[in-house]
Amino acid sequence: MAIVLVMASHVAVAGTVATINLTNTGLNDYTLTPINNTTILFYYAPAVFGIALSLKGYYIGNCQFTPAYPPQTINTVEPELVRMPNGTLALMWLSVYGKYPNVTIVLQESRLVNGHWGSPINITHSGIVLSYSSDGEYIYIDYQAKPGLDYQSTRILVTTMSGVVLKTYNVPEVVSISAYDMNGVLLLTNGSMAFINLRNGAIEPISQNLVAGVTRNGEYYTYNPQSHILTVGGASITIPGNYSGAYPIPFNNGYIIVAWGIVVSAFRWVNNALTPLANLTNPGNWAYLEADGVVTGNTAVIAFLNTYNMRLYVSIIPLNEASCTPSLKGAVTATAPVTAAVTTVTTTVTRIVSSATVVTKTTTVYVNTTITVPAPGTATVRASGSGVPLISVVVVVVIVAVVVFLVARRRYAWL
Repeated sequence: MAIVLVMASHVAVAGTVATINLTNTGLNDYTLTPINNTTILFYYAPAVFGIALSLKGYYIGNCQFTPAYPPQTINTVEPELVRMPNGTLALMWLSVYGKYPNVTIVLQESRLVNGHWGSPINITHSGIVLSYSSDGEYIYIDYQAKPGLDYQSTRILVTTMSGVVLKTYNVPEVVSISAYDMNGVLLLTNGSMAFINLRNGAIEPISQNLVAGVTRNGEYYTYNPQSHILTVGGASITIPGNYSGAYPIPFNNGYIIVAWGIVVSAFRWVNNALTPLANLTNPGNWAYLEADGVVTGNTAVIAFLNTYNMRLYVSIIPLNEASCTPSLKGAVTATAPVTAAVTTVTTTVTRIVSSATVVTKTTTVYVNTTITVPAPGTATVRASGSGVPLISVVVVVVIVAVVVFLVARRRYAWL
């Protein structure tokens, strides 16, 4: 397996910014979360037809990528890594069993204890989990009891982190759910979106002109691709440029905003100022994107999936004057820098967030290198005694095709 690191020209008010291409094949989602104030744990699920679906991971810290071994999984897609209220990290994923149309997709979970992933447990035991989301305290599941890819009888489940069902709402035609702190956004089969209050099941339609979601601090957000206005909670701001989507990442008393269209860009939104941080890619077809990210210490790590060709990228943005030269068992070769102008955009928001120091150092660099990842080690984990048994399953192209269909359905239904 090879990882190709490609750093495009950047417009940055931080230090050197690196954008890394992690995959050259398909992908069945990714997840990341801080494990302390310097390191982020990152997992993703590459998809290759005819090859068993599994997880791959890295610790990302100080611009270094170190392999992180996942728990024992089988036919794995849609990983989700969260921190529970007691500080324990929990990793969830979907496991696929059977052949189409008799496919079962269950939700499983493992917890990181004393540096080791524990035995997987089953959150669901039958049916099809079409989508799920978690904030570390609850799991929000888009569930279908009967086999087959049919959205007519979907229901929304709210469970504990151990799978105890607390609430059930019968909401048909749900393709996917994104939720945090009992606030959720649903994507429906007709392409529309809706807010859902997961405390009582109340649903509020969202304007067709808006793309919506929930931030990691539980705030609803919407983005209007026509007016380029991003609204988070009660605050609104205009993103300069012709971006088709935007995603806010909470940090300290503000947000890091990822916006995409012809390029993928990052901004810092604090108080009444929107400051460009960097263009994370060269110009191209970046209109179809799913983005996520976290901030730990003085570093923002942003992952984005180009859903046009299902390629995964990771950007590391130092928020101080540090430089980022990624490495993983090899050296990074730098070539002549590509420079561009730096501008700061100030605008008015409807709610004051707070203030923060803005770093003004500008650095640009172009990097192109290839690094070989060592083969992963092996681990033995005792399977859970309940639910779907973790047995060896012969993976065929049909199973992978079903999962890719599910993922693609979630990505493109709103377009």
